[in-house]
Amino acid sequence: MKSFFFIILMGLPFLSLAQDSTDEALRKMEQEVQQAQSEKKGVYSGGMLLFQPGYTITSNDRQDIKASSFAIGGILRMYFGKHLTAGIYGGSQKTTYPSANSVNSYVNFGYGGPFVGLTHKRGKYRYTLSAFAGMGSIKNLHIENQTGESLTEAYLYQHSALVYSPILSLDYALSKRLSLTFQALFLMGSFDGGRKFYNPTMQCGVLFNR
Repeated sequence: MKSFFFIILMGLPFLSLAQDSTDEALRKMEQEVQQAQSEKKGVYSGGMLLFQPGYTITSNDRQDIKASSFAIGGILRMYFGKHLTAGIYGGSQKTTYPSANSVNSYVNFGYGGPFVGLTHKRGKYRYTLSAFAGMGSIKNLHIENQTGESLTEAYLYQHSALVYSPILSLDYALSKRLSLTFQALFLMGSFDGGRKFYNPTMQCGVLFNR
């Protein structure tokens, strides 16, 4: 009986060490899981691009067009792994420009399509570089002569267009679910048998993250 109790007493320190080792291993596993969860990239980001000042360069059969534009649009980014992204992007913009005898001529340009790119998240910031290509529609009301509200000579041009652009984005996380985004892009379009459309644009908006 004394030998039995002696063996138990001798074994208690080893049991304590084994328990401590098990607890330490569990703590390490828990820390690794928490770290992996904290480093996990989002599933997607999507929202509205509400402020979009730009500059349009194009032409029609009557004149060259160079004027400021304003737009609204949206973007949805899906994330794959740590550094790949793909999604859809689009918008609608309007450019008002002066013609010979009117200040009310305008170009409406709507576009949309897919994009693919690379992304990197560090702290509150996410950096994304992607390439967009899609289809668009151009509607140009060119007013050659106007008297008051009466159009005495005007021309309406409507064309479909192939549109493409690089997109450079910087997101800043206000919270886990909400980010501000700032984008720079250079929209380029081809329409009407080779006529070109250019529109460098800055964009600001709000994204909802998951």
